[in-house]
Parts: sequence; C-alpha cells; structure tokens
Amino acid sequence: MSAHIPTTIICAGGGGVGKTTTSAALALALARKGKTVLVVTVDPARRLAHAMGVEIDERVQPAHVEPEVEGKLFALMPEPRRSTPTFAEILFEGRPDDLARVMKNPVYLTMADAAASMHEIVSLVLIARAVEKQKFDYLVIDTAPSRNALDFVSYPGRLAVLFEGRAVGWLGGLARRVNEEGESVKDPGMFAGAQARIEALFARILNPRLLRELAQLFADLALVKDRFAELARTSETLLLGSRSRYVLVAAPSGSAQADAIFLHKKLTKLEQRPVGVILNRSDESPPPWLEVLRKSAGGWPALGAAIAQVDLELKTRRRAGDRLSDGLKKAIGQVPQLRTPTIEAADPAVIVRGLATALTPSLEQLAGR
Repeated sequence: MSAHIPTTIICAGGGGVGKTTTSAALALALARKGKTVLVVTVDPARRLAHAMGVEIDERVQPAHVEPEVEGKLFALMPEPRRSTPTFAEILFEGRPDDLARVMKNPVYLTMADAAASMHEIVSLVLIARAVEKQKFDYLVIDTAPSRNALDFVSYPGRLAVLFEGRAVGWLGGLARRVNEEGESVKDPGMFAGAQARIEALFARILNPRLLRELAQLFADLALVKDRFAELARTSETLLLGSRSRYVLVAAPSGSAQADAIFLHKKLTKLEQRPVGVILNRSDESPPPWLEVLRKSAGGWPALGAAIAQVDLELKTRRRAGDRLSDGLKKAIGQVPQLRTPTIEAADPAVIVRGLATALTPSLEQLAGR
C-alpha cells in the first residue's frame, strides 16, 4: 500500500442532479488552492471529458480546464466497454504470456461480461494503482447515478477476503490435477477424503473442455491473487478509511430528495456520515448580472418585462430549493447544506468553473484539512 493515502471525497446522488459536474468543480476548487487532485468519474460524460481536455480511457491524464491549475488537476474516466480487458491488463501487468492466455479463456470472458458492477470494480483497481504511482492530496470520486451507487464501497473488502483466502489457491491447484480428458488424476495422496469427492463432483457436472478452461482460469488468477488483494485493500482504505469523506448531491427535481435520503441510510449502515449535502440549482439570491440589468432597464419596457420573467423563475427555483432543504433537514437531521446557484451555459467547462467558485467558501467543510 502507498505510504501516502490522500483524502478521498466520494460524491453520491441520483441521476440528473449535476453530480458529475459537481465532482469536477470540487476537484477544480481544490486544485485552485494548490492541492494535487485526481477526479475519477465512474460513469463518464463525454461532454465533461471534452470540457476538461481529457479522453475517456484507463489513463490518469492532466486536466486542462483552466491554465491556473495546470499540473495540479488530473482526471481518470475509465471506458465502461473496456472493463474486461482493463481488469486483466492491470492484474497481469508485466506477465504478457499469462495475460494473453487469460484473455483467450472463454470462461473468463463470459464471467467478466456478465459480472454485475464490473466497471466499478475496475475503476477502484485503477484508482488504487494511480495512488501507488503518483502522490495526490485529494481524490474526488463521482459515483454512478443510482441508488445502488454506494454498493461498490464494500466490494474491495469482500474481494480482498476472497483472494486472501484459500479458495482461489485451491481452485488454481485443480488445474494442475486435470488431465487432457478433463478428469481428475488418480492420485490418492492428492485426492484425499472430502477434497477428492468435491473434485470428482466438478468432473461429473462439467464437461471436460469447460472443466479445463475453468481450472486454468483459477490457476492464472492464483498467480496474481496477492496483487489483487493488495489493490483491493488500498481501495478499501481509500473508501472507508479515516480520510474518507462522503458528500450527497441533490437538486430540486424529480426524486432527488428521496434518492438523497436513501443514500444517507446506506451510509449509516456503512458507519459513515456525510460531511455535507450540496443542493444544486437551489438559488437563494439573484445573480449579480441581473441587478446590473435592472439598473439599466429604465425606459426599456421590453427589458423590464424580461427581467420580471427572470425574477419569477428565480422565485420558483428558490421555493423549490427551500422545499428540498426543509425535506432533507427533517429526514437526515443537521447534515450541513450548501446551496449552489443555477449556472446557465452551453459550455460545460464554464459551468464547472462557475460551480467551483460557488463551492470554494465551503471547501474546509467538505474537504477537511
């Protein structure tokens, strides 16, 4: 495990609340303070990747969102469709022959493609490897927009237990005890008691070819089980360690309030308490530019009518934000709330920069240190 463990901020919330943009903005705000930050998006948005000047793949890349943070802000946006090969490439790094064999194993390909949350697992492994190779002050992790988004938090610990245990090693040993016909070798010293009966059961249930492929897969995984367990433990420390901080993100739209309450309950079960709730698009006051227009509206009836329309929309947003704020206070207690304004812009980079400015006064509360 790396000697330097960064503070990890995990942003969670339902879909459509601006969570991915908020994660990027929070990372930018920290980078503006001189911190070295890696923002990780589990469910990458291509518009946001373009705005930050990065590509969606498994590399840690410098983000180019504004010149002042060059060399301080980095981004990792793994491509979901490459989860299966990326997983194998990381585990078998430096073992090209073993990697080639695994990538051709039909059992591995079938299991990996069907595995639930494979992309989240790969993302965590990529994060752990990034922390090993580069020193960051902060990680900002944008979770998937789902009520199940926090399930991945417990994955590393479970997987570490699996790979640290005897099961993978035992199944790997099975490959060395399967002959070309897919039957167990008759060796009384190797097959004794219950173990022999279990292995014989494998041979009866599975056809010879499948048994060979399955046994070979576990033999290959046994080669890297210590490496995987190490990465999993690093991920567990990042997500559930003393420097882990959870931020809920909501907005006055749809089921965002219910999603935030649900995720808060999940955090409670994980013995984690959110350090804050960010309420996006919950304007509390008119934007400065509106006041400038208001002073210039005299003698311009059309401009005055437009300002009145904007005022009405702002009041509607403020009331919706008030309802969301009050509902969350009743449901999850006195978790600190931060209301951010609506930032209208066609360019997502402009939104990220504006939201970073809005988040800056609350950085100590959200990020600690």
